Amino acid sequence: MESKPPSAVPGHLTSKPPPQRHSRRRWETPLLSILILVGMLTVLFLIFRDRLTVALPVEVATVVLLEQDTSLSPSTVSGERELLFQASGWLEPDPWPVNIAVLTDGFVEDVFIKEGETVTNGQIVARLDAADATLEKRAAEASLGGASARLSEAQDNWQRISSLAKHDVTERERVAARLALDQREAEAKAARVRLETAQLALERTVIQAHHNGVILRRFVEPGQKRRAAMDDPHSATIASLFDPKHLQVRVDVPLAEAGRVFTGQETHISTAMLPGQVFTGRVTRIVGQADIQRNTLQVKVAVRNPSPRLRPEILCRVEFWSDVATPEGVETGRHALWVPEEALPDRTATEQAVWIVDPLTQRAGRRTIRLSDIRTHGHRLVLEGLRANETIILGNPAGLKEGRRIRRMSKP
Repeated sequence: MESKPPSAVPGHLTSKPPPQRHSRRRWETPLLSILILVGMLTVLFLIFRDRLTVALPVEVATVVLLEQDTSLSPSTVSGERELLFQASGWLEPDPWPVNIAVLTDGFVEDVFIKEGETVTNGQIVARLDAADATLEKRAAEASLGGASARLSEAQDNWQRISSLAKHDVTERERVAARLALDQREAEAKAARVRLETAQLALERTVIQAHHNGVILRRFVEPGQKRRAAMDDPHSATIASLFDPKHLQVRVDVPLAEAGRVFTGQETHISTAMLPGQVFTGRVTRIVGQADIQRNTLQVKVAVRNPSPRLRPEILCRVEFWSDVATPEGVETGRHALWVPEEALPDRTATEQAVWIVDPLTQRAGRRTIRLSDIRTHGHRLVLEGLRANETIILGNPAGLKEGRRIRRMSKP
């Protein structure tokens, strides 16, 4: 008898090929994870690529500013106004930030400002919960109403008694009526003061800016409590603001250069935030005490016509210049710049390019300078192209290029 294939035998179970979708999922899931990981690594690289770049170690030296030798040719001496030195500093409000504070205790209900926003005088910046202050005002109004009614009664009684003839009322009754009137007047006055106090407390739940400016820092968010009388200096503060038209630089001047600083001195201010822009400034104050740990003296330099993009705590570089009329006792004199010959690619050329270090970004830059033929103690006289205390790279290290992040290594 002819046998049938197993597939034709009734009741025989036939095997089916496994579904393809399960095998597809097995490779789709790791592939998706890999793509997400690659994307995250790409984003991290774009954000932190500057930090991931290895800084190139280089030997550096400083451009030296020395008293001009009288034996040098007058042509090597700069003009009447010359750069004395430069130092780092940080922007800050001039003369200080303005705090917006509460004048009554309470919980913050609403905050209407954020950091960096511009506010105007009288603008509402926050609001406290006013429920308690509203009840206090109503209670004070009711108290004043009762005191006013009692005062009116006492006034009527006094008018009636004072209008009677002497034989119709005793002196005792007359004195008692007068004292009652005085007492009711005092009660009514006190009730009016309580109402004014309650009204003032209610008005103070609405906090307004009392200056034009930009919000520098916000100290609160809804739900926090503010207290007007606490040891914490910011317990009452809602926000601090500054006027972007009035900025100054606090500069830490090395004590070796502090003798060249005087009030009214002209300065040039630059920052890496706005490359290529130079702001003029003027020394307005020299603080009364030096920093013995840092060996510096702090100087305040007002910025003329600052950019509205500038913000406090931005790092700046400040150049201090001499003046035609220098105050008596200020050591300026005539000075000359000297650069180590090791930093010069060509020790014979009078015009050549050297590598310098940007003090704000710590990156290498190329600068063309002009030199004199005068040499002393391994240094060469600079005519133009460099500034005092600038950092210059010695030699020509391998891998050095424009914009390369560097790590300073002082020459042993």
